[in-house]
Amino acid sequence: MIRAVIFWLHLTVAAAAGAVILMLAVTGVVLSLEETVTGLAERRYAVAAPEGAVRLSPEEIAGVAGFAATSLIYRSDPRAPVRVHEGQDRYVGVDPYTGRVLATGPGGLERFFESVHNWHRWFNVPGGSVRRARAVTGAFNVAFLFLLLTGPILWIPRPVTRRSLANAILLRPRERGARRDLNWHQVVGIWSVLPMAVIAATGVTSSYPAVGDRVYPIVGNVVPAGAWPAGSASDGVGVEGMAIAGTALAEDSARAPDPDLGAVLATAEAWTPEWRTLILNVPRPSDREVRVEVRAGRAGQPHRTGVLTLDAASGTARAWKSFADDTPGRRAQQFLRYAHTGEYWGLAGQLLAGLFSLAAALMVWTGLSLAVRRLRRRVRRT
Repeated sequence: MIRAVIFWLHLTVAAAAGAVILMLAVTGVVLSLEETVTGLAERRYAVAAPEGAVRLSPEEIAGVAGFAATSLIYRSDPRAPVRVHEGQDRYVGVDPYTGRVLATGPGGLERFFESVHNWHRWFNVPGGSVRRARAVTGAFNVAFLFLLLTGPILWIPRPVTRRSLANAILLRPRERGARRDLNWHQVVGIWSVLPMAVIAATGVTSSYPAVGDRVYPIVGNVVPAGAWPAGSASDGVGVEGMAIAGTALAEDSARAPDPDLGAVLATAEAWTPEWRTLILNVPRPSDREVRVEVRAGRAGQPHRTGVLTLDAASGTARAWKSFADDTPGRRAQQFLRYAHTGEYWGLAGQLLAGLFSLAAALMVWTGLSLAVRRLRRRVRRT
């Protein structure tokens, strides 16, 4: 009796939410390939890096963009162009040795992925409806989590024998029709249920701030804070020294000194020798400090990212804030955000998240196919 009730609840929720869950799974697969695909596409803009060539200064690179630059993005690969951004929606790629503009963006590929992001998060609705749409996607994540929790109860064969268990956990390629769909549905579900439950649960915390506020303090106590990195050996400035040096910025002046972005960039590069990406925020004329985001990993690895604050005029390091310096709640928020996409664990984690998203799509497809076949049989009987 209990099994029958669970079956009909499982079937009803799957029929009601299946199409949207399928869309979320498919867009999740696409997004798992975003950084890899865009990285491959950018290789066509690789520049020649002659031996002994000296890069142009950040001021010179920003000057060829043709607009008021707000940030410059440097890669550790000497062949990579420098991206000069104006806000979030406009950039150019510049050869750091010649100053030649190589590309303007965002291009068609980036706009495609941005559209997929919007569909995955909030059905690509206008800005005023985003909050409500995110709540709806959260509801479908809850529905998917319910299906994942009730599915194993239905997949466990009765009675449990070696043969029946093998049929539930091994693919049977010779099956056709409903038997094939049921076999795929069970096997994929059994082998993927735990990672898919993590993806669904972390999606819920992102969609509902009230849920996240209760979860973050708990998760934050178990997320490793890490210690990357504590200071720069190149200039001898430690954390305590930076805290004291930061008080020197209290001097009043009618106009801040002219910034030396070349010195700022040199300090940031020496600060973490294993850096992969530097994002230099161009200061305003009145700013005395410059913030540089230093990434030693990929974009979705906050535990390998820090923000270095430097004196704009001299390039002296003033403060360093890494993942370990965040509050436990903030660390938990970042961890769950990128655990949902797998990015927290680098390329391997992102590809695994895409693989399990593909498994979710296959499960939904076979489940809907079984539901349609059941409906057709009932219609024929009546």
